[in-house]
Amino acid sequence: MSYRRILLLGLGFWGSNWMRTLSRTENCEIVGIAGCEDDIARVSDQYGICTDRAYTDYREAIEKTDADIVIIAIPTKYHTDAAKLALAKGIDVLSEKPLASGMAEADEIVAFKQDYPEQKYMVDQNYRWRPHNQTMKQALQEGMIGEIGSIHIEFRQPEDLLGYREFLEMPLLQDVSIHHFDLIRFFTGSNCHEIFAHSYRPAWSKFQGKPGTEAVLRLEGTPPSSPRLRGDYGEGVVVNYNGTWAARGRPTSWDGDITITGEKGCLKLDSEDVVRFFAPGDDQGKVIEPVEMELTELDYALSMLIRCIQTDGVPETTVEDNYHSFAMVCAAEESVRANASITLPGFVISARRE
Repeated sequence: MSYRRILLLGLGFWGSNWMRTLSRTENCEIVGIAGCEDDIARVSDQYGICTDRAYTDYREAIEKTDADIVIIAIPTKYHTDAAKLALAKGIDVLSEKPLASGMAEADEIVAFKQDYPEQKYMVDQNYRWRPHNQTMKQALQEGMIGEIGSIHIEFRQPEDLLGYREFLEMPLLQDVSIHHFDLIRFFTGSNCHEIFAHSYRPAWSKFQGKPGTEAVLRLEGTPPSSPRLRGDYGEGVVVNYNGTWAARGRPTSWDGDITITGEKGCLKLDSEDVVRFFAPGDDQGKVIEPVEMELTELDYALSMLIRCIQTDGVPETTVEDNYHSFAMVCAAEESVRANASITLPGFVISARRE
């Protein structure tokens, strides 16, 4: 891995996670950080960052820092501006999710990136780079369950009011569901065609907004010979999503309990991060040996980006790819507000026009 100079924007929860990752990554130098004064003091003391490399304004940090890569972990409303400034200066970008504050901003940054084809811009989707999810993906690629027919995801966690979350309109959809929706695309290799979602707030919830969401998604299928019979995208995989961020009783993992059913059986990821294969008629299941990973999560993301910079490769979660995961979240929010099913191609086109 060749030497890389890193500028880290944001020193809060995710920024602190990135500081830990960078501190143990060989051949990387933190040449700048940006955050509030208290976070700068804490990080500078803990990691020995010189104060002349610290900024309270992310725009100034980008302008004055000689970096190869910028990691964007500041609040979402600044993601688009920071990414555009970095790309314009010739810096490769690794951004935390969500991609942007809304579809208009997401479309703006994807269009802007087209003017900088030589630079890399990826979005961190750390759930993909966990051994159990890689195990699930490998089993699917090897055809263990054959053609996928349906997916069921159940997510249960008690409230976490950290930072801005307490005041979100739909905390689960607007903060966590991007991980689950992106995993759907990761496992299937398909984008979402249609979604119907409903959000709710149990009486005991500590959130002001609605932390529970139930949704039915239909993924794009192979266009059939007669669209009149099956619709423009064929049947596609059907996904049932049931999540609550105000759970009482036993929680799931943050990935959720995931069941993927196909013609030859089903794969199930449980709360202990164990993947099992159930053949038809088998109610015990067979534990699938986990995929071995030298790097996971943030370490994997950074390594991927650097490798793609070196080889002129394409990161797995480019800004263009992640746009499809982000659109799922935005469409789900719109479905809740409209109490109607949302077709994503039409929704995206409509959002662009606004």
